[in-house]
Amino acid sequence: MTRFVTILSLLLMGLNTYSQSWQDSLRKGKDLYKEGKYDQAYSTLLEAQKIAPQGVDLSKDIGNAAYRKGDYKMARSAFESAASNAETSVDQAEKWHNVGNAQMKQKDYSGAVESYKKALRLDPSNEKTRYNLAEAKRRLQQQQEEQQKKQPNKDQQNQDQQNKNQQQGQEQNQQDQQQQNQNTQNQNTQDQNTQQNSGQQDPQTPSEKLSDKKSERLLEELLKKEMETKRKMRGFESQEGKGESKTGKKW
Repeated sequence: MTRFVTILSLLLMGLNTYSQSWQDSLRKGKDLYKEGKYDQAYSTLLEAQKIAPQGVDLSKDIGNAAYRKGDYKMARSAFESAASNAETSVDQAEKWHNVGNAQMKQKDYSGAVESYKKALRLDPSNEKTRYNLAEAKRRLQQQQEEQQKKQPNKDQQNQDQQNKNQQQGQEQNQQDQQQQNQNTQNQNTQDQNTQQNSGQQDPQTPSEKLSDKKSERLLEELLKKEMETKRKMRGFESQEGKGESKTGKKW
């Protein structure tokens, strides 16, 4: 029995030490926040949240420290978490108000407008939220107008780039056409040279053809003379045959 009491006492002491640990971190984090040491306060509050018992939500304190140290993304997430865990509509409206403030710092004016609207639905009497909503709408309109002013310049830049691309395309086409013409000219020159070389190598040149015709005429004349000689010879032989007598004697 004594042993059981001892173990129970140790457990209770451990729980008490655990409870004091996260509460001490929370207290230290708040003190650092008041001193303006927002980076240290943020880290300390995060550590307190890690070791705090289940059900303990330090999102509001963490969001405030993150907002003050300029981490608006983390502040927004922390405030959204705090809004989802808020117990009353007024408390929830306050958290959505803080979400809108973080979005304003991020220049997310459209998101800030929606967050402030949520806050006013939960607490319509909050004049500060109403003022912030009006400011968010004004900045959103200004942002949209600036974007519209930049749009014509962007369109002009696109048109200039398109014209530049078109001009480059035309210049490239001209270069391609010139290159094609040059290739055609080179090919024609090459063909002419080939024809000239082919004419020089032809074995039957005009002079040679004339020589052949002359040889044919000479040969033809020789044949005619030879035939004429043969005809005369036959005529002579015929005359000699007529001079013979019937007795076969020649006079």
